[in-house]
Amino acid sequence: MTTTSTSMHLRWWSTLVAFSRPHTIVGTVVAVLVLHLLATDGLGLPVGAGLGQAALVLVAAVATNLYIVGLNQVTDVEIDRINKPWLPLAAGTMSLPVGRALVAGSAVLAVVVGAVAGPWMLAAAVIGIAVGTAYSLPPLRFKRSHVLAAASITSVRAVVVNLFVFTHFHRVLGGGGPIPSAVWVLTGMVVGLTVAIAWFKDLPDAEGDAAHHIATLVLAMGPRRVLVIGLAVLAACYVAVVVASVGGLGGVSGPVLAVGHLLLLATIMTMGHRVDLADATSVRRFYIGIWRLFVAEYLVFAAAALAA
Repeated sequence: MTTTSTSMHLRWWSTLVAFSRPHTIVGTVVAVLVLHLLATDGLGLPVGAGLGQAALVLVAAVATNLYIVGLNQVTDVEIDRINKPWLPLAAGTMSLPVGRALVAGSAVLAVVVGAVAGPWMLAAAVIGIAVGTAYSLPPLRFKRSHVLAAASITSVRAVVVNLFVFTHFHRVLGGGGPIPSAVWVLTGMVVGLTVAIAWFKDLPDAEGDAAHHIATLVLAMGPRRVLVIGLAVLAACYVAVVVASVGGLGGVSGPVLAVGHLLLLATIMTMGHRVDLADATSVRRFYIGIWRLFVAEYLVFAAAALAA
């Protein structure tokens, strides 16, 4: 392979990674792996049990994720030229037909692999695609309303991923009965995180959103109020998990869960204190930090399960 060919391949790979919004992909991958761990651990199985199913779910989940974030870029090229000019379609490093092909291919892959995996995973993929479509495409275009936008993100990231994917693993690995309390608590915490993500993602995007009539909470209330309310929601969720941990949750270590969430609470409060809402770089760093907390949430639950 020539140097020129290698360089072209690297540029294409870099463009594809940027199109996939890698922080969202990492969140999806970690969520799936931890839910698989919670299912195997809860059934007393080795961590490596059902790896074939884990692989299928990862492919379907990542493809669904790529469809959702890709469709949003395909429909928001003009907005992104103002808010996120570095994204491939907005920057012109990827053509619109290629972007559309990637979106369509991701949807097909998610549905086909979901069907192979089983009914719960197929349902998760179909619901994710349906909600992602309603979020970005007219006539619904839920993203125009901050309430519907937050509900869309939360319904997929918190409810569908946690409850449907866990149930899928639980059933295919031979489990039965209700969803464990620890998974419900995890789901509740992720509801808080995804609501915050839905609000905070708009902090640096006021100019483009206003120009294209996207009624975000930031435009309705101002960035400072949104920051304070979002931090309050997250703080309340972290405290609630600590209280639940002290009360006892089956299958996970209460002390590990409590200490982990106290550390996460301290982290988000420090982040909120340090962010400069007048500095776009600081705001974007803060937003990516929320996604790191999203990933950390699953890792804390994984540690608590392994320590139980």
